[in-house]
Amino acid sequence: MKHVRVRNFPRFGGWTLIELLMVVVILSILATLSFPLNAYFRKRGEQAVCIGNLRILHNGALGYLQDHDMIWPQKPAAFEDEHDTWKWWYETLKKYEVRQDHWLCPADRQTADQKKKNPERHASSYIPTEFDSFPNTAFRWSSQPWFMERGQNHGKGQGANILMPDGSVRQGPSMEGD
Repeated sequence: MKHVRVRNFPRFGGWTLIELLMVVVILSILATLSFPLNAYFRKRGEQAVCIGNLRILHNGALGYLQDHDMIWPQKPAAFEDEHDTWKWWYETLKKYEVRQDHWLCPADRQTADQKKKNPERHASSYIPTEFDSFPNTAFRWSSQPWFMERGQNHGKGQGANILMPDGSVRQGPSMEGD
């Protein structure tokens, strides 16, 4: 039997300085390219969550309508402050799986800051339309939104998100001059 001789190559104990420098340069280039994209993707994610919140509000309002002979929720006439209004809306739609955080757009920093300062108080980034108590009024005008976002939270030139009766979310006109 013939033995085959295998040649052993010397093993290196680590990387060379050039290899380490190349890795550092490549990582720094990738980091430089990713920082501007991080803000862009964060804003797009916030907009997606906002649209998702509006659709959850739509499903909650639709569930309420189905349980109450197609009559839109009738907010009591007199509340002391805005907190009472949002608390009433939250309690009204809570049964339909609309949680308190669904009422806040992640891009609405002002409302979120108010909520952090006083967690017991209710707040909302969305304004519900107040319809009358006749059945099907909420569906009578297809161009009348059910909920509308307060303010322009998604950047310059971006209008507020508006939830329509069919469940679609549209972007309203920008209130800033171009």
